[in-house]
Amino acid sequence: MSKPVALVSMPSLSAEFPSFQLALLKPTLERAGINTQTFSMYMYFGSHIGWPLNEALAAVRPCMAGEWIWSKAAFGDFSDQAEYLHYYEHNYRDICSRSGCSMQDILKVRNEKVFTFLDFCIGAVDWSRFELIGFTVVFQQMVATLALAQRLKERHPEIPIVLGGATFEDDIASSVLQGCDYIDYVHCGDGDRTFPEMVRRLRSGDSLKGMRGVMRRVDGCIDYAGRSENLRDLNATPIPNFDEYFYARRESGYSALPDAREPMLPIETGRGCWWGMKNHCTFCGLNRAGMEFRAKSVDNVLEVLQELSKKYGLLHFDAIDNIMAPEYIENLFGRLAELNSDIKIHYEVRPYLSRDQLRHLSRGGLFSVQPGIESFSTRVLKLMKKHSTGMRNLSFLKWCTYYGINNLYNVLYGFAGEQSEDYRLQCELIPKIPHFQPPWAIAQARADRGSPMFTEPGTHGVGDLRPSACYPFIYPQDRFDLKRVSYFFEHDQHQVLPAEEYQQIRTLVDSWQQSWKREPRPSLRYFKSCDSILIEDQRNGVRPKAQCRGRSAELYEFCNDPRSLKSIRKEFGDDETWIRSRLDEFLEQDWMVCLDDRYLSLALPANSHH
Repeated sequence: MSKPVALVSMPSLSAEFPSFQLALLKPTLERAGINTQTFSMYMYFGSHIGWPLNEALAAVRPCMAGEWIWSKAAFGDFSDQAEYLHYYEHNYRDICSRSGCSMQDILKVRNEKVFTFLDFCIGAVDWSRFELIGFTVVFQQMVATLALAQRLKERHPEIPIVLGGATFEDDIASSVLQGCDYIDYVHCGDGDRTFPEMVRRLRSGDSLKGMRGVMRRVDGCIDYAGRSENLRDLNATPIPNFDEYFYARRESGYSALPDAREPMLPIETGRGCWWGMKNHCTFCGLNRAGMEFRAKSVDNVLEVLQELSKKYGLLHFDAIDNIMAPEYIENLFGRLAELNSDIKIHYEVRPYLSRDQLRHLSRGGLFSVQPGIESFSTRVLKLMKKHSTGMRNLSFLKWCTYYGINNLYNVLYGFAGEQSEDYRLQCELIPKIPHFQPPWAIAQARADRGSPMFTEPGTHGVGDLRPSACYPFIYPQDRFDLKRVSYFFEHDQHQVLPAEEYQQIRTLVDSWQQSWKREPRPSLRYFKSCDSILIEDQRNGVRPKAQCRGRSAELYEFCNDPRSLKSIRKEFGDDETWIRSRLDEFLEQDWMVCLDDRYLSLALPANSHH
């Protein structure tokens, strides 16, 4: 009988999140007759260093702390620690503040505790039982993976070591393979079909020559037939198995913590990006060769939700797709609404959804979204190739706030061709909408690997493209080509505004975020009687009220969705003087905004069934 395959997921990763890669690969291999055991090693790191520090290090910051703490264990003491910590002093102050630890605690992790953790990983498992050891790598898992892989190869040189996961496109994969002679293979691309076939060939001694997806060394040179083909029929993937993750939650002690977070189970209902196939957003480095969009059938998604909720007793799910399939709006969430289901799902979406669609989605269990809002300036959105408008984004934000859909959006700046007017407009808008959910973050656009800003720098005003400053402290440059192994880059940005032009919007967003951390939050609501509305304005801590009657109230409600002046005239007649005076009154009170030649009422209905 053949030995089993081991699949490993290393730190730095939050204990809150199950590894979807392990959960999907295990049943994929077992369906092919390959006995498989998974190891969520990242789940045990918190018990070695303390859970608050584990969670703080797992968050991706410019300093890449979750990688840097492993670099000494993986490559030796090759860089200037003091220089690195000075450069990223602000990042580490934040880590210490959030974790309740000191810088000395973090240095002890780097200099001592990662080594004892690697010893734990070696000793906790009889690795000799396995015919192959595979590591899945996402986010900040690369260096810890290499540190353990090296130690395993020293003890068990006969066992093939394979790396795979979303991190590995051709460039990063070849750089790692060239720099780490203890790694035997890197798998690139969808592994649903090729990885089981790779294991079968290794098991039987068949040649890997010409096999798509497999990168290896042959006579000191890289042998690679290209990325594996995208899996087109996602209905063919099995239901993921999270048993080992929940075992690790218990065994690591995480589940016993008073503040342990209940996981949202990750599900995959689509791959690629249907919008990116038409218009690749200038800053997006996701998907790369896997941009082709594919989605599961609604029946298949419902089967996955049913089986996972029944097995694990959980009703909250995180769809890890880069974008929601359009047909799910009616078909998937309509079915969940008909079932009166309490299932809740997070999705990444385009902010094109209307009020009616958001109401429908909320009714069906969409409780959280990550939308591509990025700006309220239509000009800036065009520069991003978003093909959206500031008003469309604002309306989306309004109705997400009303329906209680958590909105994890960002505001980005720093695109070639921007003008001062683009930010003056947004700085005038933001003080009027503190009752809408604020952005998760505001940041300058980056040329991440694979983004058009990276692949076509001249087109987007990008110059002197260079790996982020953290990478020379993470990877030794005598072994790795930093330009190929890095994902994040720094660069000069031409045809953009001076840095001080962005300070006001950054300050306003910060104040907006802070206002939502206080109680009560800012609010602007209207209460409706039969033929009038009462507007209550508590955006600035006071409660002025004003009443609108008759046609004025009708006009205000008509503009609950963006309306052009032409559509307003069509609805309310040709009394231009009356229309203009009412609109001007609403604008003067900041109860309404005009953006992109559309009018939008800002007060949210107090009635929860609008």
